[in-house]
Amino acid sequence: MSRVNLLPWRRLRRQRRQNEFIAIAGAAAVAAVLVVAAWELLATMVVNNQEDRNNVLRAEIAELDIKIREIRDIQAKKAKLQARMDVIQELQVKRPASVKLFDALARSTPEGAFLTNFSQRDTTLSLKGWAQSNARVSTYMNQLDASDQFDPSQLLVVRAGEYRGIHASQFDLRVPQHIAKNESEQ
Repeated sequence: MSRVNLLPWRRLRRQRRQNEFIAIAGAAAVAAVLVVAAWELLATMVVNNQEDRNNVLRAEIAELDIKIREIRDIQAKKAKLQARMDVIQELQVKRPASVKLFDALARSTPEGAFLTNFSQRDTTLSLKGWAQSNARVSTYMNQLDASDQFDPSQLLVVRAGEYRGIHASQFDLRVPQHIAKNESEQ
C-alpha cells in the first residue's frame, strides 16, 4: 500500500470551502442589509405618502369647518329673519283686530253709559266707567255678551255715586275676548 499524503489537498479544500462560506455569508449579510434598507426605504415612503394624504385631508377638513361655520351663521340669520317675518305676519293678521275691538266696544255701549278706563291683558279686557243706572250697566253687559267679539262678561264692582253732580253707578267689568278657532290656528 502506498502512502499518499492528502493533508495539503484536504487543507486546500477546507480553506476553499471556508472562503466560499465566508463569501456566501458576506453576500447574505450584504443582501440582508440591502433588504432591510429597501424595507426601511419602502416603509418611509409609505409613511410619507400617508402623511401627505393626512395633510391634504386636514386642509380639506379645515375648509369644510369654515364652510360649516358659514352655514351655521347663515342658518342663524335665517332663523332671525324668519322670527321677524313671523312677528310681522302676526301683526299683519292682528292689525284689524284692534279696529274690530274698538268698533264692538262702541256698538255695545248703550246710551247713558261711558268708559273712563280701558285696559287689556292678554285676551281679557278690563272696563271701568259710569252709567246712569244699574239697568244701564246690565244692558251694557247684555250687549257685550251678545257681541261675537266677546265671551260672557263678569261684573266685578258696581257702586252708587255721583259723577259731575249727577247720580250715577260706577262699574268695573272684566270681559274676555272671543277667539275663533281659525284665528288661533293662524
